[in-house]
Amino acid sequence: MTPEEIYDRYGEKMYHYLALRLGSLEDAEDVLQETFCRLARYSVRWALVRSPRAFVFKILRNEANRFLRRKIGAPRMDILDPDRELETAPILAGPDNRIAALLSRGLALLPDEQRETVILKVYQGFSFKEIARVCSLSVNTAGSRYRYGIDKLRAFLEGKL
Repeated sequence: MTPEEIYDRYGEKMYHYLALRLGSLEDAEDVLQETFCRLARYSVRWALVRSPRAFVFKILRNEANRFLRRKIGAPRMDILDPDRELETAPILAGPDNRIAALLSRGLALLPDEQRETVILKVYQGFSFKEIARVCSLSVNTAGSRYRYGIDKLRAFLEGKL
């Protein structure tokens, strides 16, 4: 698969994942560019890939994690500021921008592991099996992180609406 094919097939979803995960449209663009550079180096491996979407998102996730570690200088990942997260509200936009802003804030409040799982499940349409493959987790752990994240989002939204 060429970088052009990857971009055509997954580019928009990759960008949305990064924007929601990193909380910044600018950071999402930078990490997306780094991801495509890394994917270009993996051209030899494509013959061995069973699930192209999961492979692409695993590389994308790894690049996002590298970026976050560089940004904060430590392995801790919970760095999003709920007010800054509002920058990603356009990614969540629908008929009611107020709900998009609340969702954006709510996602920023989640621990990174739960936020990532919710993003992959809800906004990318991944199955728990695919999430487990992308995040190197068991299927049960992926499901638990999702449920905990959704419960926290629900509690946040119920308190705000």
